Amino acid sequence: MPHDFLNAIENVPSKNIRIDGIILAADLVTKRRYNEAKRVLEKVLKDCPDDASIMCILGNVHIMDEKYSDAEKWLDKALSIEPENTKALYHMGVVYHEQGEFDKAIEMYQDAIKNFPKKNKHDIAEAYQNLGCSLWEARRREEALEAWKTCLKYNPSQRYAKKNIKDFTNEYGMGKSPVGMDDLWVFVDLKQQEYLSVKGKDSFDDTDDGNAVLKKIMDAWNTNIAGKFGKTLDRMKTKEKIELFNEIKVFT
Repeated sequence: MPHDFLNAIENVPSKNIRIDGIILAADLVTKRRYNEAKRVLEKVLKDCPDDASIMCILGNVHIMDEKYSDAEKWLDKALSIEPENTKALYHMGVVYHEQGEFDKAIEMYQDAIKNFPKKNKHDIAEAYQNLGCSLWEARRREEALEAWKTCLKYNPSQRYAKKNIKDFTNEYGMGKSPVGMDDLWVFVDLKQQEYLSVKGKDSFDDTDDGNAVLKKIMDAWNTNIAGKFGKTLDRMKTKEKIELFNEIKVFT
């Protein structure tokens, strides 16, 4: 029992305390006895105060208990000792995602992926899966789809990545619009590429340039698509819609 363990380890060599503590904490976690698992790990840390791996495990237990602020505290300590600790980076990504700080989560997952050994394909796949979720929430739709596809390269059986690709890909093979306007999103994308091709540029000059282009595209959409076809688009095949969009030249 945890109480017996806490009393018993007072004079036990630190190596045994660490191993026994991890085993006991893992058993408690499987029984959803998170507070007891935390106490065990905190006791181990008193004997091994600079053990980043134990801090990382403790942070993960707090995540499972949905105590994200506490998890962040322990993961911060782990990263202050081992800045490239992959598990701490990964779990910090989870913390930031759950707190709605998606840009920070993206950075953590990317750092974890960069530091995972190449042989750790399962860990890399999980990081890409979570990275995709944070990218999607940050409205970076195409990057999210690419992250999930990359996840499947490392682990073809990752079911969440498969489901996300299926659920969030539209008929054009692009990320679904968050507001159900996939046709408009595709038209905008095609016309932006048209503009860049005509101008011989790889990107917009600045925000004003991008906004001016978007205004022209929206005017063309309202006049040539929404104004003429309306709900007819819903009955058209994907190929037919793309042909229609390409026929309308906004930039020449």
